[in-house]
Amino acid sequence: MRAADMIWTGLRWIYALFFFTAGIAVVAFLLFHIAGPPVPPTAADAAFQGALHRSGFIDPLLAISYLAGGGALAFRRTAPLGLVLLAPSVVVIACDDILLANAAPVGVAVAVIWGLLALRVFGGFRGLWTYGEIARPATS
Repeated sequence: MRAADMIWTGLRWIYALFFFTAGIAVVAFLLFHIAGPPVPPTAADAAFQGALHRSGFIDPLLAISYLAGGGALAFRRTAPLGLVLLAPSVVVIACDDILLANAAPVGVAVAVIWGLLALRVFGGFRGLWTYGEIARPATS
């Protein structure tokens, strides 16, 4: 394996582990009330996150998305699926950090890493927009 491939694999695994452990943390909070979400740094962010938490359905959806997306991203074959599952969460994290939490570097980093990984496995997304095309047999 080339050094560049090892770096990409390491980045993919770290990103997958980040989301998978975040999913475990959400599940631990929901089921066992262990720890809790981090304290939002601004009043606007606290209001937004409080509203999402009080809705009662976002936290379980986040846990499922993080666990499934992080788990799928850990394997090369299912990495595109993992990125698709994590995309909505990444958009919300990036927008929240940039617009509400005054943590633009974190939001930008999460989005940029997602984008770099998506470019790396771009061919894996082909099925999303070629579904239904008729396969033509090769002529000899």
